[in-house]
Amino acid sequence: MLKEIGRKSVIAVIATLLFSLIFAYAGFTPEVDLFPFPKLFQMFLLLSAPAYILGGISVSIMLDRFWKWPSLEILAYAAFGAVLMLPYYFLVFSTSSGPLSVIMLFGASAAIIFYFVKTLLHKIFRKYGF
Repeated sequence: MLKEIGRKSVIAVIATLLFSLIFAYAGFTPEVDLFPFPKLFQMFLLLSAPAYILGGISVSIMLDRFWKWPSLEILAYAAFGAVLMLPYYFLVFSTSSGPLSVIMLFGASAAIIFYFVKTLLHKIFRKYGF
């Protein structure tokens, strides 16, 4: 169990960095320079890290133990990411403004990034016994 939490923690850290890089790059506009790239990266990193650490690790352990359909695993990750994003959004921002579909899309995309990082690192973990 402890080894599994260690693996999921490594995956969560890498997925957090990747998610922050992707979304900071997508939101960066060099012409206006309203939010420079390092500030956007910090913002996404600080906002996504707790969700990945608390929600991502626990949901991933739960899905690995109880999910029986490997071909639909990515959809399960996306669904859990979208659903878990709603309470996190209301807890962190304490507001109800904004379209919920966009907020759920952020959660689903974060969960899909977690899934792909998990899939890519699975072979490395097996090879080196981690």
